[in-house]
Amino acid sequence: MIKSISHLILVSILVICGCSRLDYIERQTGREQVSLPRIRVRILHDSQFSLRCQGSYKLRCVTSELAPRGYYSVAELRFRLGQSGIVLSDNGFVLDSNLTVIYAAPKHQGNHLLINGKPFRGVLEVRRDDDKLELINVLNLEDYLKGVLPPEIGRLESNALEALKAQAVASRTYAYSRLLSNRNRRYDLVNSIMDQVYRGIAGEYSLANRAIEKTAGMILTCGKKPITAYYHSTCGGYTEDVAHVWDKQGSHYLKGVEDLGYCSWSKYYNWHMSWQPEELAEYLRQYLLKEREFTADSLIIEDIIIKERFSSGRINYLEVKTDKGDFLFFKDQIRWAFRRPGSPELILPSSNFDLRLWRDHDGKLVEITAEGGGYGHGVGMCQCGAIGRARSGQTYREILNHYYTDVNISKIY
Repeated sequence: MIKSISHLILVSILVICGCSRLDYIERQTGREQVSLPRIRVRILHDSQFSLRCQGSYKLRCVTSELAPRGYYSVAELRFRLGQSGIVLSDNGFVLDSNLTVIYAAPKHQGNHLLINGKPFRGVLEVRRDDDKLELINVLNLEDYLKGVLPPEIGRLESNALEALKAQAVASRTYAYSRLLSNRNRRYDLVNSIMDQVYRGIAGEYSLANRAIEKTAGMILTCGKKPITAYYHSTCGGYTEDVAHVWDKQGSHYLKGVEDLGYCSWSKYYNWHMSWQPEELAEYLRQYLLKEREFTADSLIIEDIIIKERFSSGRINYLEVKTDKGDFLFFKDQIRWAFRRPGSPELILPSSNFDLRLWRDHDGKLVEITAEGGGYGHGVGMCQCGAIGRARSGQTYREILNHYYTDVNISKIY
């Protein structure tokens, strides 16, 4: 009798919550709603999140025993990581648990799923990744770009449409190359600066969508293969060879080129920063602790010497002399080691800067200042330069062929 009453309460709560158990095994993951080419973007890596839809949506849940269970819902559901797997709940009531993967899709095409209140195109996969939940958005590549262009290059006016087209081709190329190289992984890209910033529908706007539509299916190729289309905000006058930034093999299409002042309107074309010696010493200590197993709990900077530069002005390597020894920092790692004054979460805008060390009468360092130019790694397309070129009348093809040398613009679908 107690079991029967409990079962009746459970059924009643499910109906009230708007989430009813399907009486058949839901076999589809929802991907049939997404047209090709599809791309998989990890949009969340956290311990919990909420999900709802503009209309009803369907869930396919898989347990550790590989037993699938299906649900329809119109309610907002919460997902969290439990001791034995993913827990699915509604308003505090546990609907299912010990789940290893969940697939979510709108019941009707044209509706969109909302993650923590933010809408996304396509469908979703939820998986466990150690002590976190991994939320993967599976969507059409062109729809993905709609959520990439605004956060990556900004909301521009119509006089910069050609720059938006150039960004669309570059971002599509980058995404397509990742799609080809990551087939054996659970996802192709993440939604951050580690790949491309992607914000879903909330980031879209009409002019960027128009640029995407005008260049649909177009990518940059070299030898009939998609290139690695790196880009950055502001080159500061010159872009950089890829081998001068990272420990990567040189590429003839990622060579440094002069920008001729097209990015000079950027607020980061020139910049100034100033550190107290103790602050910069702590940034360097933290970097050495993380990257080189440095164990000292303090560090005192005695001198900083720029040893060598590339022709672009960016630093090849510099030496920091301290009370714990001398340390060399190379290429783009300099940006990650130095950090910004008062903002240790932000890396240095660029590695193209001059240093001045201020000392007191006793020769002790009291202040360190940097005068620099540019924002980003400097490889590939300069976005502010592309905008400047578009405003001066250049086409997206001219823009791309300037920043990526000896490439073709190919329509692949």
